[in-house]
Amino acid sequence: MSQDEAVREIKERIDIVELVGDVVPLRKVGKNFRGLCPFHAEKTPSFYVSPDRQTFHCYGCGRGGDIFSFVMEKEGLSFPEALETLAERAGVRLARRTGNRRSLSEVMELALAFYRETLLGPSGEPARRYLESRSLPPPAWSRFELGWAPPAWDGLWNWLRGKGVSRQEAISCGLIIEGQKGDYDRFRGRVIFPIRDIAGKLTAFGGRILSGEGAKYINSPEGPLFNKRSLLYLLPAAKGPIREKGEAILVEGYMDALRLHLCGFHNAVATLGTSLTTEQAALLKRMSDRVLICYDSDAAGQDATLRGMSLLQNEGLEVRVVELPRGKDPDELLASVGGDGLFGQALSRAMPLPLYHVHARREALAGPGRKKAVEEILAGLAELPMLDLVPYLGAIASSLGIFSHQLSELLNLRQGQKKGSPPPEKRDSALSGVLVKEGQRNPAEDLPDSLESALLYLLWKCPERRAAAAPEALLPLFGDERIQGAVAALLNGEPPESLRKIWYETGNRFLGSALAAGGDFCEAFGDPNEAWQKIETGLRKRNAEKEYRILREKMTRGLATSEEMSRLNWLARMLKGRR
Repeated sequence: MSQDEAVREIKERIDIVELVGDVVPLRKVGKNFRGLCPFHAEKTPSFYVSPDRQTFHCYGCGRGGDIFSFVMEKEGLSFPEALETLAERAGVRLARRTGNRRSLSEVMELALAFYRETLLGPSGEPARRYLESRSLPPPAWSRFELGWAPPAWDGLWNWLRGKGVSRQEAISCGLIIEGQKGDYDRFRGRVIFPIRDIAGKLTAFGGRILSGEGAKYINSPEGPLFNKRSLLYLLPAAKGPIREKGEAILVEGYMDALRLHLCGFHNAVATLGTSLTTEQAALLKRMSDRVLICYDSDAAGQDATLRGMSLLQNEGLEVRVVELPRGKDPDELLASVGGDGLFGQALSRAMPLPLYHVHARREALAGPGRKKAVEEILAGLAELPMLDLVPYLGAIASSLGIFSHQLSELLNLRQGQKKGSPPPEKRDSALSGVLVKEGQRNPAEDLPDSLESALLYLLWKCPERRAAAAPEALLPLFGDERIQGAVAALLNGEPPESLRKIWYETGNRFLGSALAAGGDFCEAFGDPNEAWQKIETGLRKRNAEKEYRILREKMTRGLATSEEMSRLNWLARMLKGRR
């Protein structure tokens, strides 16, 4: 059966009302069904399912489509993954299967059944003692499908042959290894952790050795089923909570992820004991816009955190770091007395990525390694978009002992250099300001106006405000032609990211500094609307005072026209009234 034929048959066998009704309580309204949208928060139902058209549509968020669209949107699946999921539900055999030959996934499920059965049998005693010593009770073994690979040379392979599994199937699944004296089991004397993809298909195993020689943890080899770069441990169980909470907790190891789930943190996933990859970051982006990294608190964990944060940031995710007590990993902390509360507090204090760059090097900043630490901090921060840095420039600059606009200048120099602008000597000259005392700095700088910069920042951050603003009323408020030009571009529909790209390409560092200075200025206001009102009022008053002084001087010199005199009188009354 071709893929098109499979899609048609799946649609014929699956009723969208039943599919959607599994996750959304639906009520019949006329010919259609209605319920609360599963894709956005709402109190009044605006989500409709049509049995006639076999479609869904939400009038609140605009999402809609067929059964494939629904599964892809709800579960965060690609089309091939949704096709396989729905084919299994509909009982449709896809073209990749031929004859009566079992799939590799079915072979993996057979192996898992063997491992789980062995854990509960006589040879599983060492594994049971180990799991209990790690405070993992028997119900957790079943919940997370844990197993035991006995130390026997070919225990699994003999069992699989008895089930009719061929040698090539076992090798393709990574379950056995070809040896000079015969084939033998890959996993021996190890606690087994099954690894499933986002659709729930079993693709690999992880194994933890209990005694003897060998790596502490090993995974299945890369193959037809397994690509460790694109999988996250416990993702099938975590994807729903991740969507509901709007954030994922990312940990390093199997035991960390298991412990978080047992303690009620069901949005936790692990990176299979390897460094985070771009594929895993993209997978998280499909389900959430925010990730809390919770790696070990030792030096290696901090380095891994910084590497992972950059990957996540590049995918457009908001990244925060959960700092644990020194010497603790998530599993150890949560298993301790009062660990749940301590971990919850750590989550609430999760640190934004820009601040963590400084925090991770706080000891070096206070010692002889200050220069290297500053270089590393600036290099890390320069990888981030300036708009993401703006809210934290004040705190970071304070840690480095400089002003916010000077930090902004340094970062713009580095970011611009990547686009082919300032030469190294200019960057090094600017950097010296961080490493010397304040009194040694040159005060002669081209500083952007605070009020004009603040209005630019507010327009940059809010597309609704840009759409509502009248250019003819707003542009005259700006005295700096550079800021006025940027505002004009924004009001004429130029996307902020396009403007930033132009600034990089032309080496324009002033406007980046203005944007940062504007963000600093706006921090004093709790509400952006209040900030806008007061800043706009301040600019209008300042311009009125400037015009009043010019007209008054013309009047004193006897050069003012009658119209200008009338304008002068009006300005005088207006300014007096404002005072």
